[in-house]
Amino acid sequence: MNLATLQARLEAMEDRLAIIEKKLSLSEPVGQPVADKAWIPASDPLPSAIHPETKPQKTRIDNLSGSGNWLAIIAVICFVLAAGFIIKLSIETGWLTPERQVGIAVLLGLTLTGAGFVLRKTYGGYASYLPAAGIVILYLSVFAAHRIYTLLTLHSALTLAVLVSVFCVGVYVKFRQDIYAITAVVGTYLAPVILDFPLTSLFSLYFFLCCSLAFAVLSVGVSSRVMCVIAAYLAIFINAMIGLRLHQDVLIAIVLAAHFLIFSISVYGYTLYNRQQLTEGEAWSFFPVLMLFYAMEYFFIDRIHPGLAPWLSLLFAGLLIALYFSAKKWFPGGRIKSQSMILTFASVVFFHSFYLELLPANLKPWLLVLILFAGVLFPVEWFKRNKTSTFYFPILLLAIIVMTEYVNIVAHLLNTGQPSWLPVGMFAFAGIWSLFIRHRREIVKEEEYGFMFLGAAHVLAVSGLYRLADPYGSFAVSVCWLLYAIAVMGFAGYLKDKVLAKSALFVLGFAAGKALLYDAASTPTVVRILCLLLTGVVLYGAGLLMKRIERWA
Repeated sequence: MNLATLQARLEAMEDRLAIIEKKLSLSEPVGQPVADKAWIPASDPLPSAIHPETKPQKTRIDNLSGSGNWLAIIAVICFVLAAGFIIKLSIETGWLTPERQVGIAVLLGLTLTGAGFVLRKTYGGYASYLPAAGIVILYLSVFAAHRIYTLLTLHSALTLAVLVSVFCVGVYVKFRQDIYAITAVVGTYLAPVILDFPLTSLFSLYFFLCCSLAFAVLSVGVSSRVMCVIAAYLAIFINAMIGLRLHQDVLIAIVLAAHFLIFSISVYGYTLYNRQQLTEGEAWSFFPVLMLFYAMEYFFIDRIHPGLAPWLSLLFAGLLIALYFSAKKWFPGGRIKSQSMILTFASVVFFHSFYLELLPANLKPWLLVLILFAGVLFPVEWFKRNKTSTFYFPILLLAIIVMTEYVNIVAHLLNTGQPSWLPVGMFAFAGIWSLFIRHRREIVKEEEYGFMFLGAAHVLAVSGLYRLADPYGSFAVSVCWLLYAIAVMGFAGYLKDKVLAKSALFVLGFAAGKALLYDAASTPTVVRILCLLLTGVVLYGAGLLMKRIERWA
């Protein structure tokens, strides 16, 4: 191939590249046409005059190194502290009038925001730190103008706070950077605290309420759960701390409830707007702040009206459950990953507000009966179809209630002669046996669980029969226990259930111990003889039955 042919092909390639550049609207050509250059052999070095460097296009730099981001964060802290010290300097030295101080702070905030817009096209993510610092300073300026200098009335300051919030949202629309939103959130809530601004006032509550509204809207637009979580923690914690000093419990309770509603609706709105449910980790990140809200809200309402706090707590839990069921409709399968967190929070509220606070002491044992019969009606297959880890904590709290009330019933049956405990004991006994019969196959798969379950029923039976027969003498108690043991063994023989049959030995042990240790030493002679004879006959017969049990399949 000669040089003329090679040069012609290169020119054709240049023409095609020019067409491609034109279609792509590239501002600079890749190079000059080959026709304008002298041909240089490939073996020779290409002079820079003949091969000029292509002018690089402007690129948007969003992914920065970690050190670059840390530098930006430190810079934001410096800017915010500088604005705060301008305020303090004007107070301490008087060299700035309040009007000028506020003007300088506002000017600094707007300048930083403007600088961020200048750098936005090239350094998108990095540039967003500047308007974030600017927003924080603007919020501080409004706060200082009213709370420190009283340049603005309450309504004017709140109006300006709302306008700053709207401006904050508008800036995000241009940047759409998570780091802008998160930096603005942290700075806005913490800057007044760090700078030791006077926060104990009504304005502070309304001010942070405006901030929460703005950041709740932003969290939906920015599609950032992290932003909503951070704002919720800071808002509820700071407002609760203000409330402890302000001594206006009604207002604090209302403000905390407003924050709860704002962030709950924000999370719900995010789910619907973005068609993206909470992940399990995101859901559990809200659990501590929900518990913080619950504790502080209960504290303030309890100081206002002690009887009202549990009811309102149940109302808040009910609202979360309603939002959960509403969100479920938007996703296939009817289950979303926040289920375990919602159930856990609702269980804690139910346990504390209803069981510990609202339910009268004489009705608490009946809650055990209700739980037992609910277990009879509840299908075990439902747990098999669903993720059991979701229900670990609710089941744990139910187990605590069951064990507490079970011990309560047994203790009262053995130690007191109050007849009111006998009916609840009988119903609890019936509930345990009904639950065993309903789910016997699942219970006796593990012998240990079967013996524990039946042991609980037998202890309750022994206690109840003791309370029922004790007024008629020791012999009546022994007869009742032995008849119960015979009934259990007969039922076990009917079902061919080894675990059930062996569990009757527990009751027989009680009867034998009573006959040998108590009846043989403390009862009248006739009663002593009868108790020992009856116990011996039943024990021997039980031994024969155990021989037959060994041959059961």
